[in-house]
Amino acid sequence: MVKLGRVDDLEIDTERMKITHLILKLEDQVAKEIFGKSPKIRQAKGRVSTDLVESARDAIVLKTQNKKLKGAIESL
Repeated sequence: MVKLGRVDDLEIDTERMKITHLILKLEDQVAKEIFGKSPKIRQAKGRVSTDLVESARDAIVLKTQNKKLKGAIESL
C-alpha cells in the first residue's frame, strides 16, 4: 500500500445524498509522479471518484494500481 496523501474534503451529490469524490492533499512525490510536477508553494490537491474506492477504514484503499492513477486523479 502506498500513501498518496490525506483526505482534505468531500464532494457530495445532495440529491442522491452520496459522496461522489474525495479531495486529496497529495504527497509531493505522488503529485510529481501523477501530474509531472511538484507544487512550489502549497501542497498539491487532486480529485478522485469514490467509484475507485475499494475500502475505507483507517486508510482509504483504491481499486486502481499506482500506474493507472495518472488518469484517475484530476488536478485541482
